Amino acid sequence: MIDSIKQKLAKLNPNNPTNLKKAGVLIGILNYDQYEESPAIIYTQRSSNVSTHSGEVSFPGGMKEKVDTDLYQTALRESHEEINLDPLMVERIGQLNHLVSLHNIEVNPYVGLINKKPNLRPNEEIGEIFEVPINFFLNPDNLTTQKIERDNIKLEIPTWYYNSQKIFGLTAMFTADLLNICFGTNIGIIREKK
Repeated sequence: MIDSIKQKLAKLNPNNPTNLKKAGVLIGILNYDQYEESPAIIYTQRSSNVSTHSGEVSFPGGMKEKVDTDLYQTALRESHEEINLDPLMVERIGQLNHLVSLHNIEVNPYVGLINKKPNLRPNEEIGEIFEVPINFFLNPDNLTTQKIERDNIKLEIPTWYYNSQKIFGLTAMFTADLLNICFGTNIGIIREKK
């Protein structure tokens, strides 16, 4: 499974950058011992104490800062700050197309393999760290959709419920993109003009 993911991501050519503020997030895939049969993706639930996206599920990441040489370094730095993920444990295997958030931020997702057990622990911004097996996402029975409205367009976007967590919004859209590219799923966003 991992070799196939690497091969498919290697063929991607991410879309051109915008002039918006930029952020980087890490889609970390656990691939050691217990995850060899079914690798899992790391997610976080943001703390209820943060001002933006309080309580929402997200990938570790954040805004680019001057110390970051590029957006991949942003994703690694933020992952270290938020969940104590050692950047040296991450093997970069690809980048997906960016999406623009509701706050007009260009969010760039990077995919990285974690081949050894990390010592993850949340900082004050993170309420919980959890992982979801990729096989869970590949079961179409686990997929639902959520309707939202943005820029006078009605959207129906993928949503997953895993245990007590709701994976939706940009996080779900990045997850769907990864699944579509690497596993040939056809998880889409349905658009309908008002």
